[in-house]
Amino acid sequence: MCGITGSYNFDKAFELYQKNLERGSYSSGLLCVRDFANPLVLKQKGAFSKEQLIKDYSMGKEFKYFLFHSRAPTNSIQEEWSEETTHPFKYEYFYVAHNGIISNFKEFEESSTLKVDSSIIPLKLYHQPVIQYVYQQLEGLLTSWIYNSNNQTINVVKAGSSLWTDGYSFSSVQFEGASQIEDDGYIFEVVDNALILKQTFNYNNPYFL
Repeated sequence: MCGITGSYNFDKAFELYQKNLERGSYSSGLLCVRDFANPLVLKQKGAFSKEQLIKDYSMGKEFKYFLFHSRAPTNSIQEEWSEETTHPFKYEYFYVAHNGIISNFKEFEESSTLKVDSSIIPLKLYHQPVIQYVYQQLEGLLTSWIYNSNNQTINVVKAGSSLWTDGYSFSSVQFEGASQIEDDGYIFEVVDNALILKQTFNYNNPYFL
């Protein structure tokens, strides 16, 4: 099971990332947002070391928001790790990390050229940059974060998979001071470090009983 986290504070973001590692730590991804420049994107097999990130990249100095992804394999057979199959996925200036499964992935023509279902999201956002429109085409568990480096927008989508927030930071797992977002079809935007509900879309959880 995957986990997504984010915060404007590196220490908080890493704390939440570590909580999500309990779900699995097969691979990790990190996107660091900075002003008027391409984001720093790191991917690796296994878990990040906080000390190493600080040493190598001076976390907290030039970056204004930190977005993590942690992944456990979805089956008992672990494929060989590769950067290409590790979140976040990128197409042009859209970056996406996803916690869930796109159950209708194979129905899209583009799926024949992609190795991971999640990687179709940034591709579709580039060709139709309206989040509601893209996510209404998808089925499954769709909670994810999105970064648009063209306009430096951070969005968080709640659709099926779990999401908790204290209004500034967010995580797939519960953390102190956070409330669970129970409604689905919500699109949040990070504005002045706060998570603000901006839009909604029609979403039906296919796994809801």
